[in-house]
Amino acid sequence: MDQLLTIQDGIIKIASVSLKTVIGDISHTGSFCLFGDAIINGSLNVDTITVRNLITSGSSSAGNSSNNWIVNTEAELNGAGLDWTWGNDNTQLIYRTGKRIWTNANFDIAGGSTYRVDNIPVLSLNELGPTVISSNLTKVGTLNKLKVADDADIGGFAFFNSTYGRLGLGTEDPSLAIDIVENNVNITIGSPDTNLATIGTYSNHNVGIITDNITRILVKNDGEIVVGNEASKTGVVRIYGSLYVDNLVTDTRVDRSSPLQFQATRDRSVYGLGLSWNGTGAVKQLIMRDGPDRLWTGEGFDIGEDKNYYINGQPVVSSTSLGSGITQSNLTTVGVLNTLTVGGETTLLKNLTVENGYIKAERLWFNQAGRSLEIDHNGFKSNTSYEVSVQQSSVLYGDANVVEIGDKTNTRKPVKVFGPLSVGINNPDPDLNFSVSGDVSIGNKRFTNGASAPASGSYELGDMCWNTNPQASGHIGWVCVSAGNPGQWLPFGEIKPQ
Repeated sequence: MDQLLTIQDGIIKIASVSLKTVIGDISHTGSFCLFGDAIINGSLNVDTITVRNLITSGSSSAGNSSNNWIVNTEAELNGAGLDWTWGNDNTQLIYRTGKRIWTNANFDIAGGSTYRVDNIPVLSLNELGPTVISSNLTKVGTLNKLKVADDADIGGFAFFNSTYGRLGLGTEDPSLAIDIVENNVNITIGSPDTNLATIGTYSNHNVGIITDNITRILVKNDGEIVVGNEASKTGVVRIYGSLYVDNLVTDTRVDRSSPLQFQATRDRSVYGLGLSWNGTGAVKQLIMRDGPDRLWTGEGFDIGEDKNYYINGQPVVSSTSLGSGITQSNLTTVGVLNTLTVGGETTLLKNLTVENGYIKAERLWFNQAGRSLEIDHNGFKSNTSYEVSVQQSSVLYGDANVVEIGDKTNTRKPVKVFGPLSVGINNPDPDLNFSVSGDVSIGNKRFTNGASAPASGSYELGDMCWNTNPQASGHIGWVCVSAGNPGQWLPFGEIKPQ
């Protein structure tokens, strides 16, 4: 019997009645079982629908099928899609905001198939598509080859600079073609200039060339080159050619069968060449210099006590004497001389001190700052002035204008003259103790002479004029009774018999 509709717990049961259409509302509470086909024209609103197979009305034998979610906003599409549930697990293929299809399952495609973007393969079983040119890969397998068109960073250690074509190991800023930084030492290999290749350190460090993990050649940062191992002393340098050395320093004796020669070349002279000792302090040298040609050293020569310095086979200096051939010098000091013999003129530029002795010379001449004094058997001669002082007080002074006798700082100091004294007279009368040629002043009073009273000149009160032509009934002289030029004069001392 065909059952078109069965309602087990409802009020209506239809068993063998064939109904094509049910018109009106049907309300049912409880389970609802439908066996066979059901056609619903309109909407079916249910809380949950469970089906074994869902075939849409658009299905065809070609497999072209689609499920359309038609909504007003993208937010309503979020989470719409397919959901496979079993037990406590499920798999989803749903839409998410931002035009994304999301799944929590793996996509597994056939081995010969590819993932495509705009029908271009981007990923297959064993390779990325040719259009994939960038990634953030942190690990790759073994590469058969690697070609980088731009800068490259490998492990944060190796850096390729495509702009300058340089490789840096341990540095992002290589200074030459290959730049290695390790233990803060900057090692470079490259060509910094035309026709020049370099290998060494860019930093201030030494460079060593090693074999068997032993440094055989060491180039220090100050330019010194050390060949061989200091401990084993095994360094050997073989040169099949010429060796040119500006300065040669050795630590051990080198036997020679020929003299050491410094040869001038087209580009270099022998001046400045010689021996050099480098160690603590300044460099010690024995070198050739020009103007005139000579051997020069900044150090002292020390010879044996019984040896001499020789010039042309003649001894010139020993530890105790000068050679007999030395006749000239510029000595500024000498020791205590036992004797001194001078065959020519002797010039003393400064003070001469003689203790308990005599100076015997035909002529002494002193010169200082253009002022000279000459002493010989004729007396003293000075080109400026002459002074005799006693206890820093002048007692005799003379120059081109004046001669002074006595101490002007002590006018009470006596000046004694033993013998006749004359002033202005070449041949004074030896019988006269004092002779003056011309006027004199005594007590600030002027004494002159003449055949008459002065008719010109300036005179003061009390000045006297002695009559040079006294006559009987005349006067001895005249006295100034009124100062002036010549002033007023009156006669005095009438001459007449007694």
